Amino acid sequence: MVDRHPDSTIYFGCEIRAGYSLHIGKGSIIGDNCILDARQGIYIGENVNLSSEVHFWTESHDMNDPYFQGSSSKRGAIHVGNRAWLGANVTVLDNVKIGEGAVVCAGAIVTKDVEPFAVVAGIPAKKIGERNRDLKYEFDGSHVLFY
Repeated sequence: MVDRHPDSTIYFGCEIRAGYSLHIGKGSIIGDNCILDARQGIYIGENVNLSSEVHFWTESHDMNDPYFQGSSSKRGAIHVGNRAWLGANVTVLDNVKIGEGAVVCAGAIVTKDVEPFAVVAGIPAKKIGERNRDLKYEFDGSHVLFY
């Protein structure tokens, strides 16, 4: 069972792993075909927008392990602050915090924390700018039908 506010929206095709460790705040939007691997916990704040095809991975394999087992150093929760916006095809790896109001540009791979209101892009994601801090929008759980 996913812990989500009733005014949040999850679009078609979202794959959720370990839903009992997924927490979605009021007004947040999860785009279509996202993969949310919540085995180590995912905490999504309020009015967050995850665009289509966003992938969150909270665990990873150890490439040097002779049995290719999971690595205890490559696992941890993902936290996303209020009003963050993650563009299409973004990947966020384990143990990362994305700050309030941050923007992650489409196609980026996030391997380290993103400071509040930062704009990051690239592989790996690096800061390229700042976002306005006077954000007032609130999503209400309504959604758009795609035809």
